[in-house]
Amino acid sequence: MPQFNISVPHYTTKEEATEKVKFLLEKLGDAYGNLIKDLKQDFTGDKLDFSFRTMGATVTGEGTVDDENVNVKGNLPITLMMFKGKIESDLKGSLEKLMKPKNA
Repeated sequence: MPQFNISVPHYTTKEEATEKVKFLLEKLGDAYGNLIKDLKQDFTGDKLDFSFRTMGATVTGEGTVDDENVNVKGNLPITLMMFKGKIESDLKGSLEKLMKPKNA
Protein backbone atom coordinates (compact mmCIF):
# COMPACT_ATOMS: atom_id res chain seq x y z
CA MET A 1 0.00 0.00 0.00
CA PRO A 2 1.43 3.45 -0.88
CA GLN A 3 2.41 5.64 2.05
CA PHE A 4 2.86 9.29 2.83
CA ASN A 5 5.33 10.61 5.38
CA ILE A 6 5.49 14.20 6.66
CA SER A 7 7.72 15.81 9.26
CA VAL A 8 7.31 19.41 10.43
CA PRO A 9 9.37 21.17 13.12
CA HIS A 10 7.59 22.63 16.10
CA TYR A 11 8.90 25.53 18.11
CA THR A 12 7.44 24.74 21.48
CA THR A 13 7.48 21.97 24.05
CA LYS A 14 6.59 18.43 23.14
CA GLU A 15 3.48 18.67 25.34
CA GLU A 16 2.24 21.88 23.70
CA ALA A 17 2.85 20.48 20.22
CA THR A 18 0.92 17.34 21.17
CA GLU A 19 -2.03 19.45 22.31
CA LYS A 20 -2.03 21.33 19.00
CA VAL A 21 -1.98 18.10 16.99
CA LYS A 22 -5.05 16.84 18.85
CA PHE A 23 -7.11 19.48 17.07
CA LEU A 24 -5.51 19.18 13.63
CA LEU A 25 -7.71 16.38 12.31
CA GLU A 26 -10.82 18.10 13.62
CA LYS A 27 -9.82 21.27 11.73
CA LEU A 28 -9.17 19.26 8.58
CA GLY A 29 -12.52 17.54 9.03
CA ASP A 30 -14.20 20.93 9.23
CA ALA A 31 -12.31 22.29 6.23
CA TYR A 32 -12.89 19.21 4.07
CA GLY A 33 -16.15 18.01 5.60
CA ASN A 34 -17.62 17.25 2.20
CA LEU A 35 -14.70 14.86 1.47
CA ILE A 36 -13.74 13.42 4.88
CA LYS A 37 -16.11 11.02 6.63
CA ASP A 38 -15.90 8.75 9.68
CA LEU A 39 -12.94 10.59 11.17
CA LYS A 40 -11.45 8.69 14.11
CA GLN A 41 -8.47 9.60 16.23
CA ASP A 42 -7.01 8.05 19.34
CA PHE A 43 -4.18 9.68 21.27
CA THR A 44 -2.06 7.58 23.59
CA GLY A 45 0.67 9.72 25.14
CA ASP A 46 2.36 11.46 22.22
CA LYS A 47 1.16 9.00 19.57
CA LEU A 48 -1.94 9.52 17.47
CA ASP A 49 -3.65 6.75 15.53
CA PHE A 50 -6.14 8.03 12.97
CA SER A 51 -8.40 6.94 10.16
CA PHE A 52 -10.95 8.52 7.87
CA ARG A 53 -12.87 7.72 4.73
CA THR A 54 -12.67 9.76 1.58
CA MET A 55 -13.99 9.01 -1.88
CA GLY A 56 -15.04 5.54 -0.75
CA ALA A 57 -11.60 4.54 0.58
CA THR A 58 -10.11 4.44 4.07
CA VAL A 59 -6.91 6.24 4.97
CA THR A 60 -5.11 5.10 8.14
CA GLY A 61 -2.01 6.39 9.82
CA GLU A 62 -0.22 7.61 12.89
CA GLY A 63 1.31 10.79 14.16
CA THR A 64 4.04 11.22 16.73
CA VAL A 65 5.54 14.22 18.45
CA ASP A 66 9.17 14.24 19.49
CA ASP A 67 11.24 17.02 21.05
CA GLU A 68 11.67 18.84 17.72
CA ASN A 69 9.19 17.56 15.12
CA VAL A 70 5.67 16.44 14.45
CA ASN A 71 5.74 13.34 12.26
CA VAL A 72 2.76 11.95 10.38
CA LYS A 73 2.72 8.84 8.25
CA GLY A 74 -0.14 7.03 6.69
CA ASN A 75 -1.31 4.44 4.24
CA LEU A 76 -3.12 5.37 1.05
CA PRO A 77 -5.28 2.91 -0.83
CA ILE A 78 -4.28 2.55 -4.47
CA THR A 79 -7.51 4.31 -5.46
CA LEU A 80 -6.22 7.50 -3.80
CA MET A 81 -2.68 7.37 -5.15
CA MET A 82 -3.33 10.11 -7.70
CA PHE A 83 -4.17 12.44 -4.79
CA LYS A 84 -1.03 11.65 -2.77
CA GLY A 85 0.67 14.97 -3.58
CA LYS A 86 -2.43 16.99 -2.68
CA ILE A 87 -2.96 15.08 0.57
CA GLU A 88 0.69 15.53 1.57
CA SER A 89 0.84 19.23 0.69
CA ASP A 90 -2.46 20.06 2.44
CA LEU A 91 -1.49 18.13 5.56
CA LYS A 92 2.02 19.59 5.64
CA GLY A 93 0.68 23.12 5.12
CA SER A 94 -1.83 22.67 7.92
CA LEU A 95 0.85 21.32 10.25
CA GLU A 96 3.26 24.14 9.41
CA LYS A 97 0.59 26.75 10.09
CA LEU A 98 -0.38 25.07 13.35
CA MET A 99 3.24 24.75 14.55
CA LYS A 100 4.33 28.23 13.48
CA PRO A 101 5.92 30.21 16.33
CA LYS A 102 3.51 32.72 17.88
CA ASN A 103 5.75 35.70 17.13
CA ALA A 104 6.56 34.72 13.52
